[in-house]
Amino acid sequence: MSTVSATSAIHFWAAVEDCLVTFHAMQRTDAAEKVTSLWHNLPFALEDANRDYGDMIYHAEPWQIACNLAGSDLDVGEHQAEYQALLLRNGLSAP
Repeated sequence: MSTVSATSAIHFWAAVEDCLVTFHAMQRTDAAEKVTSLWHNLPFALEDANRDYGDMIYHAEPWQIACNLAGSDLDVGEHQAEYQALLLRNGLSAP
């Protein structure tokens, strides 16, 4: 079983926050609050679940996590180039 490094996790959550701001027109402070709340509550959500799946959220796309937090399922295809640039800025994609 591999675990996600702290650095990778930071980049992942920064990308989720940027998605909320960029694609869901959320204020940066509101986006940061939503991301921080989810991030802090994950261990409690997994308390009764199998902890071996704790890193599973990092296999999801930041796009999808942001859509879930915003309550709006946007089509990534319509924003693909901008989303890829966002991932690159956050160190989650190779140039």
